[in-house]
Amino acid sequence: MMKEFICGVNYWPRKTGVHMWKEWDAKSIDAEFRQMAELSLNACRVFLLWEDFQPAPDVISEQAMAKFHELVEISRAHGVGLIPTFFTGHMSGENWDVSWRAGRDPYEDPSMLRAQIRLVREFARRYKDEDAILLWDISNEPDIFAKPKSVDAAWLWTHLLYRELKAYDPNHLVTLGIHATSLFWPGPFRISDVAEANDILCMHPYSLYTELCPEPLDSLRSTYFVPFACRFTEGMGGKRVLLAEFGSTTQMVAEEVEARFHSAASYSALANGVIGALAWCFGDFVHQDRLPYDSTPYEVGFGITAKDGKVKKKGLVLSEFANTVQDARMSELSPAEARAAIVIPRRYYDDLDSENTPTRNAAVLFASFILAKSAGLDVDFITCDKLASGDISRYKAVFVPCATRRGTLNVSDFAVLKELVKSGGTLYASYDGFAIDGMEEVFGASILHASVPSGSKWTVKVPGLIKPLSGPFPTPLNLSRRKHLNFAGAVATRGRTGNEEIVVNRYGEGHAILVGFPLELYLSMTPYIFEQDAYYELYSFVARTAAVREERKDRNPAIEVREFTGSGRDVFVVVNHKPSEQVVKIPVSANAKSSSAKSWRRKAEIDVADGEVSFTLEPSEGDVIEIYD
Repeated sequence: MMKEFICGVNYWPRKTGVHMWKEWDAKSIDAEFRQMAELSLNACRVFLLWEDFQPAPDVISEQAMAKFHELVEISRAHGVGLIPTFFTGHMSGENWDVSWRAGRDPYEDPSMLRAQIRLVREFARRYKDEDAILLWDISNEPDIFAKPKSVDAAWLWTHLLYRELKAYDPNHLVTLGIHATSLFWPGPFRISDVAEANDILCMHPYSLYTELCPEPLDSLRSTYFVPFACRFTEGMGGKRVLLAEFGSTTQMVAEEVEARFHSAASYSALANGVIGALAWCFGDFVHQDRLPYDSTPYEVGFGITAKDGKVKKKGLVLSEFANTVQDARMSELSPAEARAAIVIPRRYYDDLDSENTPTRNAAVLFASFILAKSAGLDVDFITCDKLASGDISRYKAVFVPCATRRGTLNVSDFAVLKELVKSGGTLYASYDGFAIDGMEEVFGASILHASVPSGSKWTVKVPGLIKPLSGPFPTPLNLSRRKHLNFAGAVATRGRTGNEEIVVNRYGEGHAILVGFPLELYLSMTPYIFEQDAYYELYSFVARTAAVREERKDRNPAIEVREFTGSGRDVFVVVNHKPSEQVVKIPVSANAKSSSAKSWRRKAEIDVADGEVSFTLEPSEGDVIEIYD
């Protein structure tokens, strides 16, 4: 793994943009790398435009290679490590194909594969011992440039290039620049497949673009989308994740809002275990009247610096974040293990029921993640294969949100969860047609029938809450091919019938909790819903039932906390996910009541009084807090 937390940018020069290698200007590039270093950034992802480095299938351009070597020297001089990205055929809304491809399939055609092997081999052979290179990236969002004809073709292509790189360069890590469509589409680059031939995984999540974030960019939902996509990718692939792209454009969002988003998203990504974060991108572009910027004009405003070199507010935020992470020596530490988990549907990509698309599944998991975080629960995402492996003993609570009639769990998966409850765990499920033998035994309830209820409002009574949770039925549903929500029209339990109560059943040494409708799916489709009611209280109830204690959690649902440990240190990352000031009160352990604390962001001491650390976070602000005994 990396020696330091990676904090940097994706890079094209402000002056030349995508034409960097054709219009090489070492002097201006050196100045921009100097500015990166002044901002405390330690990494830069660069793109080897395919046509520039391989003008013919059997020719590697020595001119381009000489320019790349000069870039390596610039990188080394300023202490900004490089992440070179091969086969950049797509960039900023336009494709940049090699003239000699002539329509051949880059994933299956033997001559195309041989040409690609030739290019990665040359770089690996020349730079296997180069410390200025942090890792290799096989390609940038390759399925936009050319979509593989099958999942198997994508898998084989990834394996082929990965193995070639590692054969000639065993020293550097290798990844592949997949993006958020790998979460939303049943496309060829499946996360679990990519993980087989990557040392680390990448993710490119943009809250600005996804239908799952209808609120402003600095809202709770939008700032949680970035860490959710990374945490989900780690759960699906089983490997650590680099947040290789995230950001926003000043053409679409005010600078103040951008700054708040970058602050909350970067600190939350850190809290959720990423190995690094790279903003898109370094600078706004001077020449905006040529491709790709002429056809995609909003792309010119993603820079953390303006086209005149001035650092934007989001650039100052990124610089401050980089300083905080480096000063706090976060690379020495590891995040505390989660005691709760959310199950990824067995047929996440290819459910036999067409309405249960990857987009629907992602929406459900995202809402579940937000509820858990707001309730103070840190959660992993786990696959059904991990269930089958039996490697779930550390989880006290497991969530199966919006379980469908098939595709969510197989009978064998449910059997594992049944044993988890028997041995003392807590299982939560919400209903979206869930039908499996043994439900009545585990949940202590029978589904009498499934239907769309009458009226315009749903209500759920949470034990311990005086006021029920409620909301209007969404009409029409805006997820593709989704016609209605599946409600358990009547739930029979303990001699009563109704669908307004949560069913809580003691089973063996544990508990099973059932909600009779797809709560998380409803929340995922309703704008501003997380600001309207305390829906997270349902997950808080699950946490209490499971006796999951989050010692560092403030009761404020806007505040995210993740503890990190290592080298005898006690550190936690705290994030304000709302664009308003929040007072934070976090309990300390009993043996630390007389200790002190430090804010690494402010470089200031914080008093510990009455068994808690108390401080204020500005709108969307994050911080790293360390407790000293």
